[in-house]
Amino acid sequence: MRLSIGKSKSPYHESVKISEKILQKCGGIPLAIITIASLLASKPVTDWPGVYDSIGFGNEDNKEVDTTRKILLYSYYDLPYYPRLCLLHLGIYPEDFEIRKDNLIWKWVAEGYVHEEPGKGLFEVGERYFNLLIDRSMIQAVEKPYYSIIYACHVHDLVLDMIHFLSEDEGFVTASNSNRTSLCITARRLAINSEAIEQNGYVANSSMQQVRSYNATMCQFSMLPLLSNFKALRVLALEECTFMGSEQFSMKPEDSPYHLKHLGRLIHIRYLGISDQLESLEVPEEIGDLRFLQVPEEIGDLRFLQVLDLGRSGIKKLPQSVGRLTQLKCLRFPGSSMEVLDCTNLTSLEELKLHTVSTDFLKGLGKLKEMRVFEVLFEEHDNMLFKDLMGNLANLQKLQVIMVDCWSRDCKQWSGYAGSVALGHLRHLTVHGLLPGLPVWINTSCLPNLCHLNMKLKAMEPQDMEILGRFSELITLRIRCKDGAVFPDTMEEGAFPKLRYLELENSNQPRFVRGAMSSLECFEFIGLVGTNGLDFHSLMNLPRLEKVDAEIEGKTGMDTDVQQARASLKHAVEIHPNHPTLNVRATNIAM
Repeated sequence: MRLSIGKSKSPYHESVKISEKILQKCGGIPLAIITIASLLASKPVTDWPGVYDSIGFGNEDNKEVDTTRKILLYSYYDLPYYPRLCLLHLGIYPEDFEIRKDNLIWKWVAEGYVHEEPGKGLFEVGERYFNLLIDRSMIQAVEKPYYSIIYACHVHDLVLDMIHFLSEDEGFVTASNSNRTSLCITARRLAINSEAIEQNGYVANSSMQQVRSYNATMCQFSMLPLLSNFKALRVLALEECTFMGSEQFSMKPEDSPYHLKHLGRLIHIRYLGISDQLESLEVPEEIGDLRFLQVPEEIGDLRFLQVLDLGRSGIKKLPQSVGRLTQLKCLRFPGSSMEVLDCTNLTSLEELKLHTVSTDFLKGLGKLKEMRVFEVLFEEHDNMLFKDLMGNLANLQKLQVIMVDCWSRDCKQWSGYAGSVALGHLRHLTVHGLLPGLPVWINTSCLPNLCHLNMKLKAMEPQDMEILGRFSELITLRIRCKDGAVFPDTMEEGAFPKLRYLELENSNQPRFVRGAMSSLECFEFIGLVGTNGLDFHSLMNLPRLEKVDAEIEGKTGMDTDVQQARASLKHAVEIHPNHPTLNVRATNIAM
């Protein structure tokens, strides 16, 4: 249990006694044990008897489910007011649905459950609520392997049952299911899950004047709800939905049921998020422009809009009027028609993910002082874009994530930029473009909190790896080299202290030094067999190694060398005390 009994002023034997009583009454149910432990860990031991009495364990005839329900209810009412609302909000999702953390927090912001605190942005406060619910075991974290990043959550079935019970009792969320034929349209928050919504169905044509939040998850739409029916809508979220039907392909875009032509009437809307399950499928070009939603120019009139998430909607164009959305905090757009976007007035933006940008767009970037997440793709082959980009990003002191992809694959200006790039909050840096070498500004002085680094370099020298080894917070490192990376023969004691994931492409013989990379769990390697072959015996110096994924390449005529390298790797894994999982591929490449 997550309890610190020894730190209490209460006599030790009394602390043990009450904890044993609580544990016994949990009946061995994992959810009950975990939840009560999480609750008690936040309270002094002197309060534990009161918790025990309040939950009402006195009845020895309680069933296991009833015991768990009482623990969950007590934990719920023990939450602060706004995190309690955030938990109830999870009733909009179906069972076993993986709820994306960022999307969820932005919804909380739009719903008004999150309020700014001194020195903190809305997303940061919402993230604290999210972590509190995890700490209290009210939601289950979903973590990206080896990255130490919680990107989503699940809700246990019993917790979801409690949420539905409380929501129904308090009229918080009205959720549909496949057996329901009608909905309480007077509800303020409406959730439609895993249903087929017909063109003339009850949802599409019903009056929804009181609905403030409309959430559809994994639904099949033959027609979107008529937006003109909404009068007070703040949240419109269509997640993992499918927009089905073929009759609309012969229509003009403005007549298609997928056109958001009444979007401008939603004057109260704060959140607009659309993701299409079929967006990743190939659709004929002559059909694609009609199948996908189209955004009207009137979107610029939605002066309260905070989140515009069209990242997986398949929408191809976004009107210039988006530049008038002064309250916008999150903009995700996958299309290619953003060259004319003027971001000068978007000074509230915290998160920006765009498919393409231009030089004109970068002119206003330096004014976005609240930016935390910045992801863009450059389609132009002008290296000056990167010089301008660095000059602007260097002024954004709240940046935590930078992800840049460039089609030119030759980002010389990134490496040659001579200005100050002291981004103390930056945690994630990805550059998908060919850099001549490791930029001089990638060091612990400029980027003290860097956790994740992903870069493609023309070449890498031994001293570069030594520089990276000094990053005390680095968790993942992915380096791809065109002309090869030189792994150092020696490395400082304690280098890469927190590194869990390492990926090297076109590296020379990897040499792992005892005392370095002591936390490494996963090693991925793509290497070319040279005249001296490859020897992986130094894997023994990685005490926490769990997984090895390797692709060993050899030129034509080097089959024997490739097989020897593969055998060396297999042997190194077999004799490793942890017996890591091994996936190895051997390929030949043409001369």
